[in-house]
Amino acid sequence: MTVQTLPVFDASSEFYQNIGLLKVAEMAMRKHGDAVVIRASDVRDMVLLTSTEAVRYWKSHQGHFLTEMGEIASNAAITQIILGDALEQPENAALWDSTRKALGVVNRNWEKWSERSLVTATNKLLADIASAGPSVDLRGLCSIWSVRALVPTLFGESLPDVEMREGLMQIEQFYYAMSTQDADETKVPSDMPEFTAARDFLDRATGLAMDNIKPGDETVIALALAALPEDTPRNMKIDCLRPTLGRWLLEKLNIDGLALLWALTHIAQDETLGDDMRAELQDTDPFVTHDLDTPLSFSVVQECLRMYPELPFIYRITSQPVELFGHQIPERTTVVFAPWLVQRDPRYWDKPNSFDGKRFLTPNEDKSAYLPFGIGPRVRTRTSFLQHQLSVAVRAVMQNFNVQLAADAKRGNIRPILRSTLAPRGEVSVSFTEHSETDVPQKMTSTV
Repeated sequence: MTVQTLPVFDASSEFYQNIGLLKVAEMAMRKHGDAVVIRASDVRDMVLLTSTEAVRYWKSHQGHFLTEMGEIASNAAITQIILGDALEQPENAALWDSTRKALGVVNRNWEKWSERSLVTATNKLLADIASAGPSVDLRGLCSIWSVRALVPTLFGESLPDVEMREGLMQIEQFYYAMSTQDADETKVPSDMPEFTAARDFLDRATGLAMDNIKPGDETVIALALAALPEDTPRNMKIDCLRPTLGRWLLEKLNIDGLALLWALTHIAQDETLGDDMRAELQDTDPFVTHDLDTPLSFSVVQECLRMYPELPFIYRITSQPVELFGHQIPERTTVVFAPWLVQRDPRYWDKPNSFDGKRFLTPNEDKSAYLPFGIGPRVRTRTSFLQHQLSVAVRAVMQNFNVQLAADAKRGNIRPILRSTLAPRGEVSVSFTEHSETDVPQKMTSTV
C-alpha cells in the first residue's frame, strides 16, 4: 500500500478559533475524511481520527497511544498534575502500602456506601423539584444532585453542596485551560492561575474533611486517614489523601450533572416518551429495580450519552509510528479520537442527530461506534457506575413528575457548547408538575 501524506485542515485563524472544536472537527472530517491533521495554531497540530476502524485499532493497540503529556494534555495527564504524586515517591512507600490496604476495604464497601449517597441525593432532588415553583433551571438542580450523589461517600459532609460544586467547576476550568492553551502557556502548569485555584480547593476540601471525621464514619477519607501514622505532618497527610480522594472523585463524578440535564431536557420535548416511561415505571421502586428491568429508561440514559458523550474528544500521543487509512502517523504525534463524531455518524446510526429514547431497545451492532467515556477496563467500570446513577435519577423523577420545557425557555440555550464538557449555552428552564394533586414524591422504600 502506498503511504499517503495526511491532509491538513488549517484552523489557526480567528474565525475557526471562535466557532470551536465541535464545528472545526465536523468541517475537517467532511472535507478530508477519517484522518486529517487539524492545525490549531502555528505550534499545534493534531491528527483527528473519526471512524470505528480507528477505534478498533485503538482497542487492539492501546500501547501505541499513550496518555502522557504532548502538545495537548490528555485527561489522565491533567489528572496526574492536579492531584500530585506524593504516594508514588520512593520515600513514601510505607504510606502507599498502608493506603492501598485501606482502599481494599473501600472497594469492598463501595457499592453499599455509594448507593446510600445516590438514594439520599435523588430524594433531595425530588424534594427540590417539588418546591421549585413554576419553572426551574436544570443546570442548578442537576449539578447539585451530582455533588450529593458522590461527594459524601468520599469527603463526608464537610463542605456545603454549593461550595463543593463551585470547587469542582474550578477543577473543570483547569482541565479546559490545559487542553486548549498552547504548549508554551501550559509548560509549567503549577504557574497557571487555574491550577492554583483547583489545587487550593482540593486541599481545602481535604483539610476540612480531615477535621470533621467522626468515629464510625463510613467514608473514603476516614479509612484513608486512619491508615496514615498519627504523627504524619498535616501537609503530608493532605498530599497523600489528595490523590486518593481526587482519583475517586474524578473517576466517579457525573460532571456537573450534565448527563442527567441532557436526558431530562430531551424527555421534556417528547411527551409520548415521558408517558411511555411512566407506564414502564408503574408499580416499581426506582431505587431497587435493576436497570435492565426498566429497558426504556435505560435506553434513554444510553441515548443521552450517545448524543452527549462525556469525552467528546480523547487525546493521546503515539508511542510509535502508526499506519491507518493508508496514512503514516509519526511517533510522538498528538492524536484525537472523536466520540462526538463517531456517535453522530450516519454510517453507524440511523438519524444520528435526533434524540431517540427507544434507540437502545435494540442494541447497536457495531460496539466500536459507542464510546462515551473512552475505552478500557476502568472505563467499563465508570460507564456502569454512571449509567446506574443516571438510571436511578431518571426513573425517580419520571415516576413522580411530568417535565416540559418552560414557556420562556430559549431553544438556543439547549445547543451544546464544548468547554471541557458538553454544556448548554445558557439557562435550561423546565416545568415539573406532579401527576396529581395528592401525589407526593416517592421516598426510599428500601434499606441500603
